[in-house]
Amino acid sequence: MNHGHLRRLFRGRGPLIVVVLDGWGVAPSGPGNAIRKARLPVMGELLGKSPYTELWTHGHYVGLPGKKDLGGSEVGHMTMGAGEVIEQGPSLIGNLIRSGEFFENETLRGLLDNCIENQVPLHLVGLLSDGNIHSHIDHFEAVIQEACRAGVSHCYVHALLDGRDVAVQSATDYTNRLEKLFGELMCLNPGCDYAFASGGGRETITMDRDLNWAKIEAGWQVHVRGESNNRFESMEQAILHFRGIQPDIIDQDLPGFVITLDGNPVGPILDGHSVIFMNFRGDRALQFSKALLNEDFPHFDRNPLPRIRFASMMQYDLDNLFPPQFLAGTPRVERPFGRRLVEQGLKQFRLTETQKYPHVTFFYNGGYREPLDRTLETYHLIASDQIPSFAQKPAMKAREIADQAVKFIQSGEYRYGLINFANADMVGHTGQFEAAVDAVEAVDRALGEIVKAVDERSGLLVITADHGNAEEMEILNPKTGKFETSAKHSLNPVPFLIHDSLFDGSYRLQPSGEESDNNLSQVAATNFILMGLEVPDDIAPPLFL
Repeated sequence: MNHGHLRRLFRGRGPLIVVVLDGWGVAPSGPGNAIRKARLPVMGELLGKSPYTELWTHGHYVGLPGKKDLGGSEVGHMTMGAGEVIEQGPSLIGNLIRSGEFFENETLRGLLDNCIENQVPLHLVGLLSDGNIHSHIDHFEAVIQEACRAGVSHCYVHALLDGRDVAVQSATDYTNRLEKLFGELMCLNPGCDYAFASGGGRETITMDRDLNWAKIEAGWQVHVRGESNNRFESMEQAILHFRGIQPDIIDQDLPGFVITLDGNPVGPILDGHSVIFMNFRGDRALQFSKALLNEDFPHFDRNPLPRIRFASMMQYDLDNLFPPQFLAGTPRVERPFGRRLVEQGLKQFRLTETQKYPHVTFFYNGGYREPLDRTLETYHLIASDQIPSFAQKPAMKAREIADQAVKFIQSGEYRYGLINFANADMVGHTGQFEAAVDAVEAVDRALGEIVKAVDERSGLLVITADHGNAEEMEILNPKTGKFETSAKHSLNPVPFLIHDSLFDGSYRLQPSGEESDNNLSQVAATNFILMGLEVPDDIAPPLFL
């Protein structure tokens, strides 16, 4: 469909502002739906008068391999920016493993050869889960099995525990699975040593994107030095110990610990060893990788710094080609939405707080981090609060983001703006229901200020989300028949609405529902029409009827 009449309708209007309500899904009222529980006068009014539909954000709708793979902020923003469904990291890696091409990679072969020729261990560091957001346990198993087949005699896993992209207390499901594999391989290969060496929750050690170097140092102590006051003989012993102290602790919050044998650390990372960071998603893996590799490193004392052979699962920073060695190519988008606006000389801004800054820049851009043209692109970051849990301050930086958005809109300089509110996702991940209610209410208040500013400029406002979370903070356990806390993303659709103060009922959006294929890839084409621009013929169709 041409949609020329709509482009003419919107041509000459004020800016198009797209607001991503991170982690804001659509689901019926229930015991875990913080969004339905919240008082949301602004969203309530907008939903009552705006063209509206719902979008799918999971599985094949965003380029993930499984029909029920949970979507995430990374894939969600990349899909919106690309305007098409891109085969994402886990799909790429899975296909390479199935074809066998993954094991022919020169970097992997070099790491394994180093272990064999110099009789040193292979270390695997990463998030141990099947959440498929940052990593997947299948990839651990594939690398471990290939290492054994190749003749690597010592392999140690430094496991970051999840409870966020998977059930809140599921860590032993994954550790037991690898323990079983270790046992099978060592039975077939007497004299080999395959074992866990260290562990801890992803929110306490190693995985960070906020320049919280104390958290990186905590990971350094247990993974590299094998030092901790928390010393256990097995992963299960460690996990059960901390649950005994705090029965409701989420796996992501478990303190760092070291696994020992006869009182000594099983597998510290030392000179000459081979190390693979198993996370394919880069934002929470980049800082620890820098600690392992960078010569110039002022953040904490690394002495003695081990000289290692290192590779990441995928390259984490495509702008700076870091790390230099990686096992699988990273998805890139040749002409994402922002680039196309630059090509037309149109000015844009991106705005969020630290937690989602890579998403409105690097991921939305399909692989580049810095503006292509600083005269046409403004990337504005508001520093997130440095607190142990966002449940302590669920409003996060919603007010500050709204204030800055109003300034950008009122300036009249910008044709397009992308804003992300992290609250529903980041507070949803804490599992604290009442805090999540407060979080989405804070976002609603912030939206009110943005709506006023857009209306004053006769602009258009799109409100959508990259995935769900806060609408499903409790899930029914089929085994027990009881509701249990959930801190992970959901499979629910997300809202998509167009606020247009001049709306006269003359246009509609595609209907939603189980039979609908509406998804995030269609946002880009819809944006072009709302800006009065031609829709490129190489992207997914718009959401207009």
